Amino acid sequence: VFVPVKGLVEACRTGAATNIIAGLALGYKSVIIPVFILAFIVWLSFELCDLYGVALAAVGMLGNLATGLTIDAYGPVCDNAGGIAEMAHLPSEVRHKTDALDAAGNTTAAIGKGFAIGSAALVSLALYGAFVVRIRVASSNSDTNVEILQPMTFAFLLIGSMLPYWFSALTMKSVGDAAMEMVHEVEHQFKMNPELLHEGTEARPDYERCVDISTRSALREMIAPGALVMLAPLLAGTLFGVHAVYGLLTGALLSGVQLAVSMSNTGGAWDNAKKSIEAMPSGGKGSDLHKAAVVGDTVGDPLKDTSGPALNILMKLMAIISLVFADFFFAVNGGNGLLGMPLN
Repeated sequence: VFVPVKGLVEACRTGAATNIIAGLALGYKSVIIPVFILAFIVWLSFELCDLYGVALAAVGMLGNLATGLTIDAYGPVCDNAGGIAEMAHLPSEVRHKTDALDAAGNTTAAIGKGFAIGSAALVSLALYGAFVVRIRVASSNSDTNVEILQPMTFAFLLIGSMLPYWFSALTMKSVGDAAMEMVHEVEHQFKMNPELLHEGTEARPDYERCVDISTRSALREMIAPGALVMLAPLLAGTLFGVHAVYGLLTGALLSGVQLAVSMSNTGGAWDNAKKSIEAMPSGGKGSDLHKAAVVGDTVGDPLKDTSGPALNILMKLMAIISLVFADFFFAVNGGNGLLGMPLN
């Protein structure tokens, strides 16, 4: 077990609260090295080949796509294998082996997500640069630049840095609502058919109903986050102008990268801490140590499997939409938006 996971196991000894605190701190700390590396990549590629260099760096990271897909698929396959082994009542040592493989899968998935986040950041930056160039072409002014101290740009920089948190709140709440609906359905089936609670019963639960709840919730609950990502740059550019879009994209990129890395690593560490405790002779399912770890794992699942990976989409989609509508934004009142607010 890696040192960070051992730290979470120790934190579980004093309860779920300390496990949550230690896990969040671990996720925040895990951002430091990736951000330094990403910053160096951006600086070096820009120094060598300007924005074209940034685009090449993004392509280089995307060149690991086959490896990324492989290590991302490894974890879910092992997790599903463990679930099948448990439902088929296979010997406990089979489940023990699949848990070990699943723990390794969480680590490989975290690495794969790191590459995905880094490539998303570089792609978003390249698209952002293309958006600025497109505005230059539309305005016939080669001196058009992003001025961070311009009031409209700075104001929307703050708004843009808030969007990943808003987006994450929507996706995490969606997971919680769907989980609650699933719990109510399970309670309803137990109430309607008490035989399901008896060991060795021939009665079977209504699996299709649970799957239906899951899929319907997944589709329904993604409407609001999707609308947020698509409408934010459209409204900013249409109402407030291109300088507002400059700030919006900058803020979303800066906070989105760090939040995504933190969420992915925190959730994976909590999951591995739970599996480590289950493998301990003194731990095991049902112990206070295990209960504390389960709380962390439950909190971590929407972080590492929903909100964290989805932030990649936020960063890239906002930049793509801005680039597609760049000419339209500039056509609205000369790039100042419908409200025509002063830039200085």
